[in-house]
Amino acid sequence: MTIELRQLAPEQHGEFVHPILTAFGALVNTERLEATKRLPELTYGLGAYDGGSLVGAAGTFSLTLTTPGGAVPVAGLTMVAVMPTHRRRGILTRLIQRHLDEARAAGQPISALWATEGSIYGRFGYGLASQACSISIERDRSAFRGEASAEGRARLLGEAEALEAFAPVWERARPLVPGMLARSEPWWQGRRLSDNDFIRHGGGPLQRVVIEVDGRAEAYALYCVHHRFDASSIPIGSVRVIEAIGASPLGTRLVWRYLFDIDLAQRIEASLLPPDHPLGMLLVEPRRLRLTASDGLWVRIVDVEAALAARAYGSREALTLEITDRDCPWNAGRFQLDGGERRATRTTAAPDLRLDITALGSAYLGGVSFRCMADAGQVEALSGGAIERADSLFRAARVPWCPEIF
Repeated sequence: MTIELRQLAPEQHGEFVHPILTAFGALVNTERLEATKRLPELTYGLGAYDGGSLVGAAGTFSLTLTTPGGAVPVAGLTMVAVMPTHRRRGILTRLIQRHLDEARAAGQPISALWATEGSIYGRFGYGLASQACSISIERDRSAFRGEASAEGRARLLGEAEALEAFAPVWERARPLVPGMLARSEPWWQGRRLSDNDFIRHGGGPLQRVVIEVDGRAEAYALYCVHHRFDASSIPIGSVRVIEAIGASPLGTRLVWRYLFDIDLAQRIEASLLPPDHPLGMLLVEPRRLRLTASDGLWVRIVDVEAALAARAYGSREALTLEITDRDCPWNAGRFQLDGGERRATRTTAAPDLRLDITALGSAYLGGVSFRCMADAGQVEALSGGAIERADSLFRAARVPWCPEIF
């Protein structure tokens, strides 16, 4: 068998998504397909061909990711799959290696993804960098410890109005939270604000609400209602929150109070929330959230020096890292990180820490501590206090959070 990798043209998008739809057993969503084709972020599609048949594919979103105190260009690996007829033949390995090579050539120091199966991507240097949490709470158990100090105004908007109101809220929130992504207007229109079955998952029409305080938008939410009634006509349905973003703590409190107070719903459900969401402290009964955590964003360092220069640090200390990297050998070696200068340079000095590129990806956004990884045997301290210095350097003011799967 000879497999040839070919870059795909935009007009081949329908063919490009065939492997991922086959892997998920999903039908083509024409509206979603057309919206994805129009995204300027979708800059690279790669197909694996066995003769004239497409047997695997991988795409790249060119994104900008918030880091602690900065931002970095990111190659977002997406829609990667191999047809079941061609599994276990090294095709996925070749697709990912080409993706990493292209990211380096494009000046993208980071690759990131959401993993369908975490066991796959750790093999290629991706480290788990954030968590995604889900909640499911009964509406009548959602009382706050104290209500918001100012009364906001809620308005339901159409798609065009929502774009104008929501994007500034997102842009105020985005620089504050590692893991959040820049969004183009087509991204908003095609992936967030359009009302289609893919987003609603069987719920009612997509609702777009903005929360204003003194005439200024402070928060927004996207949600749909799944109406159900029992045999006695008592509502037992749910509100499914697709995204709720506050540009300020007040905005966050107000938008969640709005969501918890929607009538004709027994339960409010949401996913892709950060583990440090303030709801845990807002609620009188936080246990009622039924908070569960899963893996979120996975980060792969493509260029160590450029990636480490694209974030701020919690101290001005220096630390020498010895890094191994099987798939991107240009990353292997020793790097002296200077927190005060926000740079890492190659060195021959004795290392303080020894770690694989996967561990560095996990630590990069500040969501996984070196102490935790050392306890798990993924980081080796080679000098006294090295773990403590590393955690001091890489700490972030907020837990990383990526509110959307791409």
